[in-house]
Amino acid sequence: MFHRRRARRLRPELREGFGAFRRTVDLVEEAKRRLAAAAPGGRSIGIPLAEALSGFEDGLREAASTMADWRLAELEEVWSTCSTGLDESLRRAERLRLGEAPDGYEQLYGGLADLMDPLDAFAGGLHRFRALGL
Repeated sequence: MFHRRRARRLRPELREGFGAFRRTVDLVEEAKRRLAAAAPGGRSIGIPLAEALSGFEDGLREAASTMADWRLAELEEVWSTCSTGLDESLRRAERLRLGEAPDGYEQLYGGLADLMDPLDAFAGGLHRFRALGL
């Protein structure tokens, strides 16, 4: 009734690619945490938006510098989507940095979410690695 799933022999490059992908995702998540620090919560008023935005952009640039480490043929579509997501988040951050600061909490929270939305592409990367047996 219950069958053991056969372990697939995975190419070493794919395993290494998954490790590199996880490092990239860790950097993206850290960048998001830096940005979220601008949002007031509990007793905290949050850090200045300019400081949070700078940390977010720096973190995304660092993540972008690691993208080539997991670029493999079987991941090309999801890799491209993730790369585009990073670029779009950076474009949106620049627009916010050069534009007007959000008015009020609702606009701030919405603006922060808007900056992070393109990074949801990395969830697709995890699904693709899982589909490949990792």
